[in-house]
Amino acid sequence: MIEFEGKAYQPKPDETVLDCLLRHDVEVSSFCRSGACQSCMLRAPSHSVPAVAQAGLKASWKQQGFFLACVCRPSGDLTVERCDAAGSFDSTITRVERLTEDVLRICLARPTGFDFRAGQFVQLIRADGLMRPYSIASLPEQSELELHVARLPDGKMSGWLAQSLGAELRLRGPFGECFYQDEEPQRPLLLAGTGTGLAPLLGILRAAAARSHQGPITLFHGALTSAGLYLRAELEALANALPSLELVGSLLSGTDDELGAHGRWYLEKRELDQLVISRYPKLNAHRLYLCGNPDIVRRLRKRVYLAGASLDCIHSDSFAPPAPV
Repeated sequence: MIEFEGKAYQPKPDETVLDCLLRHDVEVSSFCRSGACQSCMLRAPSHSVPAVAQAGLKASWKQQGFFLACVCRPSGDLTVERCDAAGSFDSTITRVERLTEDVLRICLARPTGFDFRAGQFVQLIRADGLMRPYSIASLPEQSELELHVARLPDGKMSGWLAQSLGAELRLRGPFGECFYQDEEPQRPLLLAGTGTGLAPLLGILRAAAARSHQGPITLFHGALTSAGLYLRAELEALANALPSLELVGSLLSGTDDELGAHGRWYLEKRELDQLVISRYPKLNAHRLYLCGNPDIVRRLRKRVYLAGASLDCIHSDSFAPPAPV
């Protein structure tokens, strides 16, 4: 039995806390349903939750009983309550820029007291309560927070952001483990992402450049066509600041003249996970950052682990549209 706000709810066999509450028409914030966005975080005062429900949370949050409802399948009775572990801040949209037909660069005024690491993500919250997670591509020393937003057909948040310069909103966070490790300037880094999964990877690259990273770095960016490989010129400029940076594009379709070497880029017609492993069959020494499409991130995590990457050195963020209740 799950007790929440004075009422008891009976979960189905193998049902998560989140699904049980939603099935009973209890309003609980949620988005990714995979434990990534942390928007469904609740608190169990007794702390009696499975370890998987606290994976990726800060030690202080674990000690307070915070857990992710979307991946928590309780083995017995559980009392839960709402919590507000993450900070909440007011901000304003300061810049809206179209990077491609399908990608926007949205910049927000950085709120006072908002501390983060480049590559982490925040949850944007409109006045009506609509919430979506976006990764931060900018550095902490900058006055704006740079987000990359995929413009989706009939997208409630992306469509609104595209025409809301100057609008006020709230943000929660930061969340996530995709950020540069300052204490490893020599370690080889492998960054792989699809679409706007580039945003956290760009933040990590900017941080690596700011700290003069010495080890080899390879960025794999996946897209349907070469037009989807946005910010190519900016990434080439970063490659000049990071001589060890290799830029590789993974395309699902492309003509012969689009493939091969183009400046600092090398473009190949191959799925992202296949391309990564073809170039790096052994990954024992690397730290890896995997972002973007959930299915591709899932495949990549499995393949890089089988190629020798330590689980402690594999960091990932993936976001999917809300699943129907």
